[in-house]
Amino acid sequence: MALKFDGKFLKDGNKTLCNFNGRIVRDGSSNSGKALCNVDGKIIRDGSGNSGKALCNVDGDNIRDGVSNSGKLLIKVSDAARKIGATSRGPSTAAIWFMFCR
Repeated sequence: MALKFDGKFLKDGNKTLCNFNGRIVRDGSSNSGKALCNVDGKIIRDGSGNSGKALCNVDGDNIRDGVSNSGKLLIKVSDAARKIGATSRGPSTAAIWFMFCR
């Protein structure tokens, strides 16, 4: 089955893999799930706090490794959106792709 991100939930068929509440990606379908990562502006960080390790960042239409815009190009946001079945092209798409498709 194909992945589908509707802006709130990432699903694989009928199974909910994670939810996104506007800032934090959590495991499963409830807001009490473990925090996997969070969106801090254009930077995707580990865990739920802004002091977590920078996993990747969004630089225009690029998702790059780490916090720097000169970091290694991982994928284009538009390509990541296609992989997760999303229509959005922002940091939330980057966060979901990084956690589940990288």
